[in-house]
Amino acid sequence: MSTTITAIGTALSNSGISIIRISGKDSLNIVNKIFKSSSRLEPNHIIYGKIVNNGIFMDNVLVSYFKAPHSYTGEDICEINCHGGNEITKEILEIVLENGAVLAEPGEFSKRAFLNGKMDLSQAEAVINLINAKTKTESRIAANNLEGNLSKRIRSLREELIELMAKIEVSVDYPEYDYDEVEPTSVVPLLENKAREIQHIVDTYEQGKIIKDGVNVAILGKPNVGKSSLLNTLANYEKAIVTDIPGTTRDIVEETINLGNFVLNISDTAGIRDTDDIIEKIGVEKSLKILEEMDLVLYLINGEDGISKEDFEILSKIQNKGLKYITVINKMDKTRKEALNGILEELKNKGINEPVLISVQENSGIEELKDKIINMFDTSDLDYSHELIITNQRHKDLLKKSIGYINEAIDEVNKGQPIDIVSIYIKKASKTLGEIIGADVTQDVISKIFEKFCLGK
Repeated sequence: MSTTITAIGTALSNSGISIIRISGKDSLNIVNKIFKSSSRLEPNHIIYGKIVNNGIFMDNVLVSYFKAPHSYTGEDICEINCHGGNEITKEILEIVLENGAVLAEPGEFSKRAFLNGKMDLSQAEAVINLINAKTKTESRIAANNLEGNLSKRIRSLREELIELMAKIEVSVDYPEYDYDEVEPTSVVPLLENKAREIQHIVDTYEQGKIIKDGVNVAILGKPNVGKSSLLNTLANYEKAIVTDIPGTTRDIVEETINLGNFVLNISDTAGIRDTDDIIEKIGVEKSLKILEEMDLVLYLINGEDGISKEDFEILSKIQNKGLKYITVINKMDKTRKEALNGILEELKNKGINEPVLISVQENSGIEELKDKIINMFDTSDLDYSHELIITNQRHKDLLKKSIGYINEAIDEVNKGQPIDIVSIYIKKASKTLGEIIGADVTQDVISKIFEKFCLGK
């Protein structure tokens, strides 16, 4: 890490302030070449002055200096706060580059913070989660993990396994010393307890995933039942084209909306029907294929037209896949009571969930539909202030893998294997937990994590 890196740390837009970050051993030297002020730059101070390039005034700026190791990256850092115009920000970045810095890769500032011991890998991942947070709940969970809640728990679990390994190795390698011999059966309760603790963390992932990634929702149904109109109503603007012509939606239209304390990723799909139109047929195929990625299906039925054999076939497919779904009867403003009773009776006979009755045209029943979705994916009972919640797939996979090794250790005990054989699996479990915080992790994994970051972070 001998190079000094730089990047724009704020979004390029017309705003009050932009920040150009510089990290590395030459940070201060580079800034002193282009920054002129009546005051000398001192660590942990912000100084007012101007950027001058080849004698030409560029901008009035504020510059802060943080001396290693007391900085975000653990290296010398300087930050130039200039006016927030796109051009002046890019010009100052170019000047910094011309004076010896190199352009940072995505996430390189945080990567250096990790490599210099300023944060562990789970905290680094919390940084990007905090930046990308779409709800207050997601932001709070990310902040808790940035503070080190996950790190502390993983370290505690790992240290207990390492301590157990140490006792086993001492009793095996140094039998001449007066240490209590570790009996294989005595380690089983401890291992079972650790497996339960880890499983408890794993169990938080499903709700954590909803908070982080949102709920993937497909609006499905035959043509002209009001799918696009429902999307527009939920989004509160005209996202999808709406006409009375069946087959208007040819491709999947996507929109993201906040609902309660999570996000809905809604996909409006092409109406499902037999068609000779090649483009529409492709859209129908996409509509059915997208089910594999969905957490929830809103299946719309046109109450005015009644329910058909096709509707039951599609609903049956949804049920067979084990998907969560809500049956929605639309156009209630035009549906006769006798027709509605007939639809309700048919749905009941087929064992299909009680439907939500709506009229997109009159905006009725929409709040009831939202409430039903919220109740299906409710995360309001999460005590994220005191309870550890994981939201990353990588963490979940490694935790489950560590449980697998612990269970293998228990199996070896039950088979009557020597304690040193059991120790092999305990060591694997400890190593796997270490990958979460970066104690045991490959360079490829590190690169993969930090490439998801934005420039300047």
